[in-house]
Amino acid sequence: MQGTFKEFLDRWELHQPELVAETAQARVWKVRSEHGPAALKLYRGPDRGNEEPGTALLKAWHDRGAVRVLNEERNAVLMEWLEGPSLGDIARAGRPEDSVAILAETAARLHGKATADVDGLKPLNQVVAPLFGCTFAPACPTLLRKDVLSATNLGQHLLISQPMPVPLHGDLHPDNIILTHNGPRVFDAKGYAGDPAFELANALRHPKGMTELVRDPRQIETCLSLYSEAMNVSEKRLAQWAAVKCALSICWRSEGAIENDPEADLLRLFLDVADQ
Repeated sequence: MQGTFKEFLDRWELHQPELVAETAQARVWKVRSEHGPAALKLYRGPDRGNEEPGTALLKAWHDRGAVRVLNEERNAVLMEWLEGPSLGDIARAGRPEDSVAILAETAARLHGKATADVDGLKPLNQVVAPLFGCTFAPACPTLLRKDVLSATNLGQHLLISQPMPVPLHGDLHPDNIILTHNGPRVFDAKGYAGDPAFELANALRHPKGMTELVRDPRQIETCLSLYSEAMNVSEKRLAQWAAVKCALSICWRSEGAIENDPEADLLRLFLDVADQ
């Protein structure tokens, strides 16, 4: 049964709620709990949507640097409060090289041990599936249409040629990692299963708000080098997944037929790199 904000405060004995974040999917409050400061994430829908499988993965990865999950129910999760800047904040403060390096180290730590045994993770085939049904508006630029179709073909090839699936955070980028006094802590996992080369593909589109940086060929080269080493995958395959994930995000944002998108030029860049 879907619980309300007040019900979770009472049920989990939470106090001093302070709203700290609000998205289309959920609201987050900083609260006091029996465990100390905590984050209550209450989803707007009847469940946790595409983040539901991620909670189990965060639990399995707790000793590898994931946030500690304190409690959960159908449409809410209570986690330890993470104090510190995100890796995205660090990059936006003028230290993108530190952000990239810490992200790579964090990914290597998450995936460096034996594969975590987690049920209910979403197969990558299902994640990418919307791209294969994407349509185009009449006003869609010819180049964008061509590039999305190229990424679609690339996605089909990558899925067919996947190695043994591994658990994936699914949204591992600088703004989903907090640098605490105990080291980096990862949160907001989607909980996918598939090609390890997918794990840091989306990170190439980040940090948020740094459009020039993510389009800098030197930044892309640095990220591909560090991220591929962290995940023990080829730079080419990682670049290919970056193009596919960029096209998938364009498809999601279109909410129907693609007309245009602010990342059309980024998709072109990723395809160029993937073709090298």
